[in-house]
Amino acid sequence: MIHYSCDRCKRTIETDEELRYAVSIKIEVALESAEYEADDERDHLIELNEILERLDDSEREEISQFAYQHRRFDLCSDCHRDYVKNPLSIDAAAKLGFSEN
Repeated sequence: MIHYSCDRCKRTIETDEELRYAVSIKIEVALESAEYEADDERDHLIELNEILERLDDSEREEISQFAYQHRRFDLCSDCHRDYVKNPLSIDAAAKLGFSEN
C-alpha cells in the first residue's frame, strides 16, 4: 500500500479516512513578445539554437531550471483549506501595511 504524507505539515494522510489533495505548480519564464521590424529577416530561433549549442551541459541545465519548473505537492485536508485561502502565503500583516514604529 502506498503511504502519503502532507508536504506542508508532514502529517501522514490516511487516504481511506480523508481526502488527499495534489497541487501542481508550473513555473515558467514569461517573455513579452518583442516588436520586430517587418524587414528583419533574421531567424531568431536559429540564433537562439546557436547560442544554446555553445553552452556546456551545466550552463544548459541552469538555464533550464530558471526557464521552466513543474512542482507537485500532496496536501492534507487542513493544509489544502489554508492553501486555497492564501496560495502565495502572503502575510496578512504585510497586506494591511502596518508601519514599523
